[in-house]
Amino acid sequence: MPTSGPDGGDGVTNTGVAAHIAAASPGGPRYDETMTSETRSSISNGIWLCQSDAKLIDDDEITYTSAILRDWKEIAEHMAALESRGYSVRRAAPFDTLGKKAPILIAEMREDLTKGPLVREFIIIPKGVSFNYGPTPLFTYYYQDHEYILSIMTIMEHVGAIYDSRVNDVPRYKFTEEFVSYLIGEE
Repeated sequence: MPTSGPDGGDGVTNTGVAAHIAAASPGGPRYDETMTSETRSSISNGIWLCQSDAKLIDDDEITYTSAILRDWKEIAEHMAALESRGYSVRRAAPFDTLGKKAPILIAEMREDLTKGPLVREFIIIPKGVSFNYGPTPLFTYYYQDHEYILSIMTIMEHVGAIYDSRVNDVPRYKFTEEFVSYLIGEE
């Protein structure tokens, strides 16, 4: 999560926290008795995190081992170095899993976007219902064709494939550009 941004005035707010990879004192998460006190307090034993992740890593030291945290730190530092040189670094989206969860719907979306590569919006309605969507073209998917379609939409939102754009009670979504690129092979 981002840890800094503008405040209400002309300043900056910072919500990040410096956390220890190996605890500073005995009994703390991931404490390593073989470390010297200098090493425990050095930057090499620190990691910058959002407050939520800082709490999480200390509450679950079985999952968040020192090795995992050192990997996180190394990756974050490499990403920051690339970004400081003008590169854009983004998290990979797990779109392949969507094809396993909803293969028919994903195939239908791929076909629709191949035929209409500039369309970015879709609705979900029951068959037999008409919808006046105005001048902007959109795709239509039907409840009857896709079991659990609203649950699938929630999953698709969680992985950054779509976002909700409804203006009334009709489920209406927009595709993200990353997902469109994945579906029609522009990556």
